[in-house]
Amino acid sequence: MALPGAAWADAISIKMVTTVPAGQSPRLTITANQPVDKVEVLLNRDDGKMVEEEIGDLGVGGWRDVMLDASPGKHQYSGRVTCVSDGRPYSTQVSFQTMVASYLNVTIDKSRVDLVRGRMEIQVTIPDGKVVVKILSATDNTALVEHEEEFTDHPVEKPLLVAWKPTPKGAEVGRIDVRVSDPSGAFRSFSLFPWSVTIPHEEVSFATDSAVIAPSETPKLQASLAKITDALTKHAELGPIKLYIAGHTDTVVATKYNLGLSLKRAQSIATWFRKNGLRIPIAYEGYGEQALRVPTPDNTDEPRNRRADYILSIEDPVLKATDFRALWKVLK
Repeated sequence: MALPGAAWADAISIKMVTTVPAGQSPRLTITANQPVDKVEVLLNRDDGKMVEEEIGDLGVGGWRDVMLDASPGKHQYSGRVTCVSDGRPYSTQVSFQTMVASYLNVTIDKSRVDLVRGRMEIQVTIPDGKVVVKILSATDNTALVEHEEEFTDHPVEKPLLVAWKPTPKGAEVGRIDVRVSDPSGAFRSFSLFPWSVTIPHEEVSFATDSAVIAPSETPKLQASLAKITDALTKHAELGPIKLYIAGHTDTVVATKYNLGLSLKRAQSIATWFRKNGLRIPIAYEGYGEQALRVPTPDNTDEPRNRRADYILSIEDPVLKATDFRALWKVLK
């Protein structure tokens, strides 16, 4: 005789843990509310697999876990749990869905972040979850955008497109906070710092084949240092800001030589700023003729291409005018 309802509940209780992170197993926890001779669990999964488990006698408060498949994905289970107590059988039908999250990894290509249109592409290893995006102002750290969206059945081999209402026109973005979570609550979070400021300045003139800063050029650097200091004061709350010095040349003489010369000149400027009181980290790199301001043929004397960029940024800047991969050297 199988007695459902209250009589069954008097004998045992069942707790279901059905949504779990990757690497964990959904489970049923069977607890005896009165002495139980045995418990039988018979479940049928939606793909035809069966779960059959028999638990021996349990005293009052005794419990056992019935562990289910830990493979990532969703499954529907239905079946019956039967127990025998004081020689009488008690039975109940059960039906539930389990969700085991995939291992959550998140990667983002910063070049695929489009603040003007309000979108980014994220590579995620889970088909279901939620993305929260918060965009903060560079001037006062207030939230310019707060956006969240859920995704379901997303093909993990494709980038996930996240779109939001673009930031107000003219707003200066300092930081983008992104949090991706799976249905179990596991999450990954990271921050991007698209903010950067290119300091306008008068170019330092170097003698031919030289990286030595002439005394006559120091007023230019002093004026630049004042602008850098002012920008740092305005954006002090953003985070660990660095100054990046990128040296450039024209196309006269060999490309390899120009790379070395522009690196030495960038280092000289970086060293001058350090010796004259700039305490933030300073990085430098030589681009040679790889990022011409004015496109010219080889062996062209073009003064506008002989220059340096002074960039304040938190993350290494990428110059859009070139595919050259900078290896920034940090001044010690």
